[in-house]
Amino acid sequence: MQRDNAFSLFSRRSGARLSPRGQELDSLAEANVLRGRFFSWRGVSGQRYVCSVFQRGEEGFVSDVESGVIIGVTRDGVGLRPVCVLAAREGRQSLRHLARELGVAEWHVHFCEGNKAARDLSTSLLS
Repeated sequence: MQRDNAFSLFSRRSGARLSPRGQELDSLAEANVLRGRFFSWRGVSGQRYVCSVFQRGEEGFVSDVESGVIIGVTRDGVGLRPVCVLAAREGRQSLRHLARELGVAEWHVHFCEGNKAARDLSTSLLS
């Protein structure tokens, strides 16, 4: 199936949260409790990164993440739009400020080592 067709099929699902570069996990489509807690984004390399989702107000927990990528996401209609991508260590002091300034509704965290994923995701999501 072509990528555009898959995106169109996914967008027709009721309540689906999506972005041109990201989507909810199909494996959790029927799991109401977990569905909103995970989201995947594609890097410029094409690699898929599964993220844990934290709501605005959970910055205290997110700022304690030692290694990984933090993506600030805003709602754009029924879809999601990334507005910032940070390596976990970069975001410790500024997450609450960024949430207010950029209208962040959710923090998506991909737990990993190193900065390769941060570069891959920021190039894809912020271009």
